[in-house]
Amino acid sequence: MKDLWKKISIRVLLLGMIVILSNYLYRYTTYEKDIAENSPLWLEFQNAVAEADVIYFSSSPNAAYSDIYDDDNRSISKMVDDDLNDLKVISVDTGAIHADIFKTLIRRIPESSPVNSVVVHLNYRSFGAGWMYSNLESSIQKQAVFYHDRPAIINRFLLGLNHYDVLSEKEGKRKMDHLWETEELPFEFPRNTVENWCKLDKWGGYGTPERTLADSYIKNFAFVLDEENPRIQDFDEIVELCNEKNLDLIFVLLPENLEQAEELVGKELIQLMTTNKNWLVDRYEGSGVTVIDNFSLLPDSSFLERDFPSEHYYDEGRQAIAQSIVNYFKQRN
Repeated sequence: MKDLWKKISIRVLLLGMIVILSNYLYRYTTYEKDIAENSPLWLEFQNAVAEADVIYFSSSPNAAYSDIYDDDNRSISKMVDDDLNDLKVISVDTGAIHADIFKTLIRRIPESSPVNSVVVHLNYRSFGAGWMYSNLESSIQKQAVFYHDRPAIINRFLLGLNHYDVLSEKEGKRKMDHLWETEELPFEFPRNTVENWCKLDKWGGYGTPERTLADSYIKNFAFVLDEENPRIQDFDEIVELCNEKNLDLIFVLLPENLEQAEELVGKELIQLMTTNKNWLVDRYEGSGVTVIDNFSLLPDSSFLERDFPSEHYYDEGRQAIAQSIVNYFKQRN
């Protein structure tokens, strides 16, 4: 038995030495190329934790703009940075990422970092099935392999094995449809589920642009928030992480196009959205988090997309959001 344990120990030691050597070689050969190709957000994050006072986490709303109508193409975070002369604000953002990614990255902020504040976009739509089960999720999780605190060679090995959450388009649609069919909404039939609400005849019937957009609003915004929602659990973890790291945490509740939603769907949807919004604000302010509530800040004319509900804004919209954040930091200081 003693000889057996000796042999096992030697093999474990050799394996460990191989991993260490391989990791060293990988870090100084193809690692940077792999990161640039497979996880560019990690490079943004590393730059931010090295230089920023404030890290600004967002998905596409931060930087989306109109190249035709906007005079000011700056991102929201850049506007904030330009107005805060005594603080360096650096964004970490890319399309479709969400609180699960934000929390993973916040966990990696080292104690030696100059970062003292974290701004996180609190995007109402990200709590819905349409975003949680998007066909972009597998790509997001693929990039996230490199965010974890493991030897770089192990992350590369896991990437090669596709060792991350893979959600096929078919499986994502199945999960979305299941929620839309079964989750009870606080209204009488036919507004008692997303599926039934979408079947309600409106705007000239199926195929009309207004009907399609109205159903998109229902699918993306009609849900009931509670503690079981996976994104709520992610945001809860963000609160805990920032408390542990002694980081000032600011949630920015993004504007939604309430004018268009009410015109296309009706007051019931606005009531539900407002109830959920208030629940979010109460929950996180009650946890000691600063919540900048911009939910109803912008009119319909400030929203870029006209054929799908999104949180993309013209320059005056981004400027208004940026100003609300600037006001917080100036009042804090």
